[in-house]
Amino acid sequence: MGASRMRVGIVVTAVAALCAGSVATEYAAGQGGGHTDPFAVILLELAALIVIAMIGRWAATSVGQPSVLGELIIGVLVGNIGYWLGRPLFVLIMHLGDALPIVREVWNSGLPVREAAAQVLTPQQLAPGMAGERLLALLTGAHSERYVNTALALWIFSNLGVMLLLFVVGLESTVKEMLAVGARALGVAVVGVVAPFALGFVSARLLLPDAPSTVALFIGATLCATSVGITARVFRDLRRMDTREAKVILGAAVIDDILGLVVLAIVVGIVAGGAVQLGPVLRITALSAVFLAAVIVLGERAVRALIPVMHALDRAHLRLLFPLALAFSASWLASQIELAPIVGAFAAGLIVNEELFPPVEGGARSIEEMVQPVEAIFAPIFFVLMGMQVNLATFLSPQTDVVALALTVAAVAGKVAAGLPAGSDADRLTVGIGMVPRGEVGLIFASVGKSVGVIDDAVFSAVVMMVIVTTLLAPLMLKWSLARGVGR
Repeated sequence: MGASRMRVGIVVTAVAALCAGSVATEYAAGQGGGHTDPFAVILLELAALIVIAMIGRWAATSVGQPSVLGELIIGVLVGNIGYWLGRPLFVLIMHLGDALPIVREVWNSGLPVREAAAQVLTPQQLAPGMAGERLLALLTGAHSERYVNTALALWIFSNLGVMLLLFVVGLESTVKEMLAVGARALGVAVVGVVAPFALGFVSARLLLPDAPSTVALFIGATLCATSVGITARVFRDLRRMDTREAKVILGAAVIDDILGLVVLAIVVGIVAGGAVQLGPVLRITALSAVFLAAVIVLGERAVRALIPVMHALDRAHLRLLFPLALAFSASWLASQIELAPIVGAFAAGLIVNEELFPPVEGGARSIEEMVQPVEAIFAPIFFVLMGMQVNLATFLSPQTDVVALALTVAAVAGKVAAGLPAGSDADRLTVGIGMVPRGEVGLIFASVGKSVGVIDDAVFSAVVMMVIVTTLLAPLMLKWSLARGVGR
């Protein structure tokens, strides 16, 4: 019965999503007429992406898998089908990582598209038959303005989804809970960052000897990630949230996220500097420490001081608008000190404490309950778009398959090793397995690497496959581990 349901779900998902995506594509590629609002087509594409994400979530939850996995897989299916059919929109999305630098250069410099492309892409990327040439055909053709606008809009929607996602993850804990986490959770988090990073770096250097060291650094950073949401969801589904193992894992996962984001910020800084230099690393590390320390020491006080002012401005929507304004402001501030904006969004979630907000007559939903519907609109777009950028043709290369397998082994082994500091009164294996899923956090790290041009399509596909496998393995491995009679 379960297998039959899975097959039906996959068929319905692929067909329905392809239909939805094709409708948007036809409109995007059509003439549209001189009086058509160009934003209307973007709205249709947004609607198609939302429907596709909904179908993917339904398919995944129908077979007991995390919804993020469904959004990713359906993106892979729809993106590759549209790309193989030669649909212009799908070609644009498949190579969005190459298109966005061109669009940003056009936006910042005002240069024509071809001149901007020559500034940001290499001659090899612009050679006949390569992705750059196909992109230029779209961005300079009859409907070039429409595709430039589409690329920019998708970039904005996707990034907004990432900001909201990390903000909601931050809302799931508080600064006090962070400080109350014991030494064992800290030890698990530290090993859970160091071990996967080392294994990922070494694996990349061995399997990709001709690649720059920055590629190995980004792969190592991606393997550091742990998905708090997926981990919590698995334990909730297994009714094990009250176990010692669950508490250690969730506490360690929160610290792991912060450490992982710091590692990501350091690696981005190294890439921007062009070389591994001690000075920039120390500077970025110091900025990260100062920023997080300021959040812990001053963040909640600042929020407490601002709430009366915001309450006077808009009492009815205080619990929605003020936290969002804080998240976006913190993201901007983080970017100003050369940290990844998602660090700011996550930090903002940590300092937004429900207890600081005044009570509302008749009761009110929690901040997380109010923000989640907004996040539910845009975050799935990020996952679907990430899936649509996975070119399955790259897996025809034996080298890509070997890299994906090696990264998956390194990802699982590194996190399982993280359970060693959990203590004798907790099941170390269960704790380690609970740290395995990468989920949305791993995708965010991989997307950053692709957006800055460090990770190519083949490596990106291998990393995404690692994310998929670890996300799938975690529930199965946790069920097996808890069935051993430990971790209760």
